[in-house]
Amino acid sequence: MRRELFDFHLPNPDRVQADYAVLSELSKGLSGGDIPNVRVNSIHLGHVDANPERREARQVMIEAEINKARKAKAEHSLEKRKNRRRIGF
Repeated sequence: MRRELFDFHLPNPDRVQADYAVLSELSKGLSGGDIPNVRVNSIHLGHVDANPERREARQVMIEAEINKARKAKAEHSLEKRKNRRRIGF
């Protein structure tokens, strides 16, 4: 399903240089909502080149965004656990 989400959210194959099977494995643990965020950030990074011919989302960019999303989820989860109120007996 994650592979299909990447295929759906990165629809222009001429502007994406990535292996969706690898991306789907790397994105284990991310939610279906995280993948569009990865896509938006990756496409933004790929469109900063002044030459329109070189504007593309590359594997390394997408992997970096996946790693950022995984790190943010882990930090959020840790913070949530630290702030959990204990109701004890």
